[in-house]
Amino acid sequence: MNLFDVYPLYDVKPSSAKDVYVYDNQGEKYLDLYGGHAVISIGHSHPHYVKQIKDQLDQIAFYSNAIQNPLQKRLADAIGEHSSLDNYELFLCNSGAEAIENALKLASFHTQKRRIVAFKNSFHGRTSAAVAATDNAKITAPLNEQQVVTFLPFNDLIALEVELAKGDVCAVIFEAIQGVGGLDEPNEKFVYRMEKLCEKYHSSLVADEVQSGFGRSGTFFAFQKFKINPDIITMAKGMGNGFPIGGILVNPKIKATHGLLGTTFGGNHLACRASLAVLDIIKKR
Repeated sequence: MNLFDVYPLYDVKPSSAKDVYVYDNQGEKYLDLYGGHAVISIGHSHPHYVKQIKDQLDQIAFYSNAIQNPLQKRLADAIGEHSSLDNYELFLCNSGAEAIENALKLASFHTQKRRIVAFKNSFHGRTSAAVAATDNAKITAPLNEQQVVTFLPFNDLIALEVELAKGDVCAVIFEAIQGVGGLDEPNEKFVYRMEKLCEKYHSSLVADEVQSGFGRSGTFFAFQKFKINPDIITMAKGMGNGFPIGGILVNPKIKATHGLLGTTFGGNHLACRASLAVLDIIKKR
């Protein structure tokens, strides 16, 4: 069976990695500067990270969310400590795209609206609503076009208020640093006013920190240099140093009910232990 050929691959076959170096199957050594997906946050094969995962594998790796998992609460407390957002609540999932999907779904539940406002050059993922909110028509299938999304330029407050005033916007989703769109950033005045406009027109402000979060920008989340309080914050990638994990932080103004969101293996024991190891190492640095 052949692989479904959707990736243009480099002619490199990594076989091992340590710290900031990757070694291929011919013994060639590469300095790993690949930051495009911002996955590795503490280096390859960090001894504390490896030990934590191995120890967890000897106990229990996966179970569904039908049971209590104390590691989820430990991770929530650790993220709260690092981010100073301990009044938010944590929902765990498996990836960045899943985090975005849950964030937008939760915003729609909370506001009872359906349209999304996103920004030019944005990238939020490749699944249903996430790809619809991504400013790249080449990766948007006709199926995804069922989502109603309006794209605006950063820093255009007049255009933003015009759209919000229509009363049907469930979420304004933004990246404080655009990971795929050329590292563009909104200016400070725009971000502060965007938060106020979302409050005024009852739309949820979603900060997409999938690529920029977990200590990548000088603050724990990139949006925190603006000192705002988004309704929902998404995270993934560096959260597990490459291990699949994602999540959203939910402002206490949004209330949880049983069945509102769900995931079978999101926040499993192994994923939580991986993310806790990342935070341990960040704290010591």
